[in-house]
Amino acid sequence: MRTLRSLYYWMVGWGYYTPILLILYVRSYFQMPKTYDSWIRRRTLTLFKLLNCAPQIEYAEPLPLGEPLIFMANHGSLIDLPLLKAVVPQCYVGLLAENHTNYFMYGSMVKRMGNIPIKRDNIRSSLGSFKKAKEALEKGFQIVVLPEGRRSPNGQLTPFKRLVFRFAKDSGAHIVPLSFSGVFKMKNKDSFHLNPGPITVRFGKLIGADAIATMELEDIMEATYQAINKGLEPFEAGELIDS
Repeated sequence: MRTLRSLYYWMVGWGYYTPILLILYVRSYFQMPKTYDSWIRRRTLTLFKLLNCAPQIEYAEPLPLGEPLIFMANHGSLIDLPLLKAVVPQCYVGLLAENHTNYFMYGSMVKRMGNIPIKRDNIRSSLGSFKKAKEALEKGFQIVVLPEGRRSPNGQLTPFKRLVFRFAKDSGAHIVPLSFSGVFKMKNKDSFHLNPGPITVRFGKLIGADAIATMELEDIMEATYQAINKGLEPFEAGELIDS
């Protein structure tokens, strides 16, 4: 029964979303990302509604308008990527692992949408990517980062990578902590099964740019970790370990 239910949801999800991705693929050749951003956001939110798991969204405070923001979220599932598109209310550029750009069609599309690949094992190359991200902020895009660097193996928040916090400190942007609960249960990296259920998205209190400018990297990292951790359900909370 579980497998049949999972297959049903996969069919519903891909049946609805595949034509949208194909349209987006074509539009990305001819239009700028801000032109179709609200279009893809609405349709991605509809995807979650069709899967009976429309996210419940909570804000600790209103997001500031017209100011540079870096959204940092936990990474428990493949579901995080469409979820980000559904809930982040502003047009953003994602910092993503370089191997994502190698996938057929998807890789070229995400680059045309302005997303910036990072070589995890090459600090010099990463610094070049962060320079492009800062330029994107200056052009009015927001930034999305998954600071764990990879999906959690057990649904719990795992240690953060320091390098993205160097970018955060240099960028002059506020950090917006984002806590995703329910995504690991819906689809974890070791299982084919898709198990839609309640998803909660909590936007935490901003870590202001002025405060970030006075903090050490480790302090910024810990403050962000604790803010995301606070918004998670108990079984998803982790323990900060420097790496």
